Amino acid sequence: MSIKKTKGQDLAETYNSLWVEKYRPKNVNELAAPKQLKIFLQNVIDTNDIPHLLLHGSPGTGKNSIVSILQNNLKSVFLTINASEERGIDVIRDKVQIFARTAAFDDSLKVVVLNEADGLNYVAQDSLRELMETSSKYCRFIFTCNYIGRISDAIRSRCKEFELSPNLKEVANRIIEILENENVNYTDNFIISLIKKYGTDIRKMINECQSLNSIYDELNEDIISSDNKYVEYFDKIFNNSKSLKDISAVIKSMIFSEDVYTALNDYIINKYNKIELVIIIADHAYKSKFVADKDLILMSCILTLKDIL
Repeated sequence: MSIKKTKGQDLAETYNSLWVEKYRPKNVNELAAPKQLKIFLQNVIDTNDIPHLLLHGSPGTGKNSIVSILQNNLKSVFLTINASEERGIDVIRDKVQIFARTAAFDDSLKVVVLNEADGLNYVAQDSLRELMETSSKYCRFIFTCNYIGRISDAIRSRCKEFELSPNLKEVANRIIEILENENVNYTDNFIISLIKKYGTDIRKMINECQSLNSIYDELNEDIISSDNKYVEYFDKIFNNSKSLKDISAVIKSMIFSEDVYTALNDYIINKYNKIELVIIIADHAYKSKFVADKDLILMSCILTLKDIL
């Protein structure tokens, strides 16, 4: 007799079917990271002790994977906060201070993880200076960010700092390992083209490989070089769509990710070559990182562009 799956089981299977989660590193050796950082992380796990830590680098370079490995291997109590969404003094006062200033019941170390800490405003960052010192007996802090220039010098001076920029050979080996494990047909030039396009963004590369594998029998460089999935939508919006209703319908039909703004920028430069339009796109790309309704920000960007054009 077959047993009907629950909605939770269906969701779990969907989540685990994503390659980026299926192949998320589970230990230090699986990380595509500098040797010095691997040695440091393994020592942290072996001693069950960690200093205040600041991990910075471009998206997809492994910051969240490192945090996940530490959470799974340290005998510590963790408080994790997305600082791009909870970015003011209230979250520091109401959540972080209460958590950090009291010892755990079993005297184990507490760890506060502030993901996307470059989203914290100045007042919130400033309030952390004293807390990091006065609570260090019981609690340590891990900060992750994309833009190190937005982290105050006071926080940086109190942290062990690592910039994540994986060696391209390590990135290639990791992608090849995943493709081989999934029995994907690919060419060497596909790997080269993938790295040329996405640099060290391993997460983006893994997602792209899974997406392309669902469409093509073989992954090769022609697939990467002919990637114009947004151009048709942009043509409709800027050449054919006249009303707000039409534009909204096109945007809602799009399946887009963070690279939509890069594609939009390339499209606008090739078609119109106007500096002020590039500035508008950059501004909306930045705003999109801090909101839940990303469709609305893209809509605002496109309407602003069309109004100028």
